[in-house]
Amino acid sequence: MGIRSFIAIDVEDPEIVSKIVRVQEEILSSSARLRPVERQNLHFTLKFLGNVEESRIELVVSTMREVLGSFDPFPMHLKGVGAFPRVSRPNVVWIGVDEGRDVFIEMAKELDRSLAKLGFKRETKGFEPHLTIARVKGYSGDLPEIIRRISDVDIGFIDVEEVRFKKSTLTPQGPIYETLYGIKLRQREEVGIE
Repeated sequence: MGIRSFIAIDVEDPEIVSKIVRVQEEILSSSARLRPVERQNLHFTLKFLGNVEESRIELVVSTMREVLGSFDPFPMHLKGVGAFPRVSRPNVVWIGVDEGRDVFIEMAKELDRSLAKLGFKRETKGFEPHLTIARVKGYSGDLPEIIRRISDVDIGFIDVEEVRFKKSTLTPQGPIYETLYGIKLRQREEVGIE
C-alpha cells in the first residue's frame, strides 16, 4: 500500500500565518461553501508522490538531498489571491508567489526530473507555485467578487531554508500531515572578514 506522501515547503512564520488566516476569514465571509486549510497544514507542494512503499522512502529522501543540495536558501514573497481552475469558477483558492517564484519552479522541475528516474510520474501541466488556503465544496456564491477584491493582497516574505518529505493521512475531518524528513537547502559558508 505504501505511505501517501508529498514534498513541500511548510509555512510556519506566525506573522505570515496570521495574515493568511485573515485572508481566509475574508473569503469565509462569502456565501460559498468552503473548507479552509488548517493553519498547521499550510504548505507549498513541490511534488505530490502518491503512495510510496516504505522500502523506497530512503531512496526518495536521498534523491531530495542530492537535488536540494544545489539550491541556496531563498526568500519567497507571498502575494496575490487567485483560484483554480479560474476565479469565475473557483474550486481551490490560493495565495501566489511573486519574488522567489523562479527558484521555486526550478526546484520543482529538478525534483520532478530526478524522481522520474525512480519511476515517479512526471508532471504534465505547467507548474504554478501556490499555497492552497481553501477548497470550494459546491456552491461558490459571491466568492469570485471577494477574490477579485483582494487579488493583490501582500502577505509578506518567508525564508525557504528547508524542504520536507511529508506523510498525508486522509480522514473524514480532513488530511493530517506529518513531517517524516526535513532537508536543509545548501548552507552557505560563513566567510570571515580579515
